[in-house]
Amino acid sequence: MSLEHTSSFGLRAKAIATIGFLAVGLGLGACSAGSGGTSPEAGNASSAEAPKVAASKDAPKEAPQAPDAKEAATAEAKGAVVGKPFSANMRNGNTARITIVSAKRVASLDSAFSTPPKNGSYLVLDVLWETEAGSTSSNPLYFAAKDSNGRKGALNMFAEGQLAVGDVLPGDKSRGLIVFDITAGPVTISISDPLFKEAARIQIPG
Repeated sequence: MSLEHTSSFGLRAKAIATIGFLAVGLGLGACSAGSGGTSPEAGNASSAEAPKVAASKDAPKEAPQAPDAKEAATAEAKGAVVGKPFSANMRNGNTARITIVSAKRVASLDSAFSTPPKNGSYLVLDVLWETEAGSTSSNPLYFAAKDSNGRKGALNMFAEGQLAVGDVLPGDKSRGLIVFDITAGPVTISISDPLFKEAARIQIPG
């Protein structure tokens, strides 16, 4: 073998070795970058999420809605008692001032059309109706009664001296009876507005 051939073979061997070394080095660098490094995109995504978390924690809670005037009137009337007036919101700025002057039990009614009560006795309410604001109308059908078990009483429409149906102008008064055929014991009287939604209520002791 000639010297020239030997020299050429040695150069090719060195070149191959150098290329192999470079390939191994590049491969190790790629592995190192993939396992321990953090790409710019990952960093940006992490920083973008942070404000969202902070905003969620610091976001103000919604303030509870204040009760409307109708709910306030009903809540006020829940503490009403016999003999003292209470207010009933009758919609559109109209407010009635109602007083249950008295509440008593009777075994029969002074009426030609009266029949014996099916529940043992009648509950007779002496009602005074006034207009506190705007204009209101009294009506026995605005009144409903439930006993302590939630059973509705029957409104008697044939009682003498029943509360009249009609407008009650500011400064005027309407007074009359509301009669229910209902079992003995505590009774809840509710007063409805012209759309027959509860506007007020009062507890009648047993």
